[in-house]
Amino acid sequence: MPGFDVERDPALLTRYAADESSFAGHADGVVRTGDPAVIAAVMAQAAAQGVPVVFSARRTSLTGAAVPEGGWVVVLPEDSSPDLVQVDAQGLTATAPARVLVSDLETAAERAGCFLPIDPTSRKTASIGGAVACNASGARSFAFGPTGDWVQGLTVVLASGDRLELTRGAHPPVDGLFTVALPSGGTLVVPAPPARRTDLKNAMGFRLRPDAPDLIDLFIGSEGTLGYIEAVTVALLPKAEIFAALVFWDDEDTALDFVARLQADAPAGLEPMSVEWFDREALALAGARHPRLNVPKAAQAALFVEQRHAKGAEDDVMLAWYEALLEAGAPEDEAAMRIARSKTDLETFRDFRHAVPESVNALARQRGLRKLGTDLAYPKGWLHRMVAYYREALADLPAAVGAAGAGFAAEWGEPLPQRLDHATFGHIGDNHLHVNLLPKTPAEMAAGKLLYEAMARHCAAQGGAISGEHGIGKAKRHLLVDVVPAAEVAQMRAIKRAFDPAGVLGRGNVFGFQTEAPAGGA
Repeated sequence: MPGFDVERDPALLTRYAADESSFAGHADGVVRTGDPAVIAAVMAQAAAQGVPVVFSARRTSLTGAAVPEGGWVVVLPEDSSPDLVQVDAQGLTATAPARVLVSDLETAAERAGCFLPIDPTSRKTASIGGAVACNASGARSFAFGPTGDWVQGLTVVLASGDRLELTRGAHPPVDGLFTVALPSGGTLVVPAPPARRTDLKNAMGFRLRPDAPDLIDLFIGSEGTLGYIEAVTVALLPKAEIFAALVFWDDEDTALDFVARLQADAPAGLEPMSVEWFDREALALAGARHPRLNVPKAAQAALFVEQRHAKGAEDDVMLAWYEALLEAGAPEDEAAMRIARSKTDLETFRDFRHAVPESVNALARQRGLRKLGTDLAYPKGWLHRMVAYYREALADLPAAVGAAGAGFAAEWGEPLPQRLDHATFGHIGDNHLHVNLLPKTPAEMAAGKLLYEAMARHCAAQGGAISGEHGIGKAKRHLLVDVVPAAEVAQMRAIKRAFDPAGVLGRGNVFGFQTEAPAGGA
C-alpha cells in the first residue's frame, strides 16, 4: 500500500476539529488526500494501531459527525463540478465521486434531460457522499423519500483497506445475514437489521430498504462508521415540467387542514412532491433579513408546494391547485398566493425556502450561541397532534421539561424561562418539522437543551424518530440508546463490529465506542 503523511500543525488540527454543528473535538493528525489507495492505506494502518479516523470535506453535518474524538482526520478534496458526473440518460442513472455537490449532480442530470429526485435543503453545500452517509431527504421527500431510496450503487473502502463495488440487488440478505467475499481474501458476514418503516421518516442508524433490501443499505445512514464512501450511483427520473406555488396563509389552522388533506386524500389533479411549512416566526426572520421576499404582514404561515407534470399539462395543473387552495381557504390575492410561471420564479421560491434557515442561522451567529434545531419526525396521522404539542411546549417551557428542570434555578441563579425565541419550518408533509430554539444567553441555552430533550423523548414515546434526516452523529447518541430497544442497539453494534472490529471509523458517531460484545446485551 502507498505511504502517506500525517500532518500535526496545531492550527491545521484546530481547523478540522469542528463542523456546522458547533461541536468541538480534537485530533492528533490530519491526512489530506482523495486517492482511494491512500485512503485504504490510512484505514488499514489506523485499524492495526487502533487510531480513530473521521472523514472531513465541507463539514456540513448538523450532528457533529465530522468532528474527531482524537486520532486522524482524513481531509478530502472539495472540488466539485457537473463535469465530474457520468449520466446514463437511457438507463436513468448518474455516477459521481462522493465529493460532488448535490447541486452539481442535479445540474448534470438536467443537462442530460433527466431529473434528480434527491433534494436536501443544503444541496448547494452538501456532497452526495454526505447525503448518503446521513440518508438526507429534503422538500421532495414527500413524494420521493430519502436519498437512500435512489442509491443504486456504491464504491466503498472498508477499515481493512478492502474496496467494494456494490450494486443494488447483488447482495440481498439470506437467512438474516449478508455475506460478501473480500478482495483481500476471506468472507465478511454481517447481520441484517430490520427494514425501515414506511410510515415514518427515520435516519436512526442502520435500516434496510423495505422493497429491495441489500448490503448497500448498511452504508446509507452509516455516518462514516462502516467505511469510506468513494463514489455513488443514483437513479434518475425523466425530465418533466414543475409546477410550484408559495402560499401565505392568514390562519395557521386552515393551512394545517389543507396539509392534512394532501396527506390523506389529495384533491383530484394534485400530486405534490414537496409540501413545506414556515411558521410566523420563521417568516418574520426571513422577511426582516430579505425584504425583497415581500412577506405579507398578515401571514401566519406559508406553504411551498411543487408538482411534476407532463409538458402541456401546465394549465390543468395550475387550475387544479388554484381551485383546491381557494376551497381550502387560502387568500385570493396574488401577493399571498404566488404561482411560479417561469423557471426563474421556481428558483426564487426555492431560494425563499433556503432563506428561512439561512436567516435563523444568521441570528444564532449574531447572538454568539448555536441554535438548537430539532430533527424529529412523527408517524403518519400525527400532524395536528404534533403541531399542538409544539405549540404547548414552546409556550410553556417549564411545563414541557417537567422534573428535568428542578435544579435549573439553583445552577443558573434564575428560574427557567417561560419561553424561548424560536422559528419552525420544514417538511410538514412528512410530519417532520425543524423547531429551531434561539437562545439569547447561556442560561437560555441550558433551558433550550432541556426543552430539546423533552421534545425528542415525547416524539420517541409516540413511535416517532429522533432523527428524520440529519442522522444521530454525536449530538443524539445518548438519546439513541435510551429510545431504541436494547436488542436493536446491540444488533447495530454487531454490524459495526463486523465491518470495523477495532472501532476506529467515525468513532463516537451513532453510539459510543465499543469494540467487544457486552455481557448481557448493549
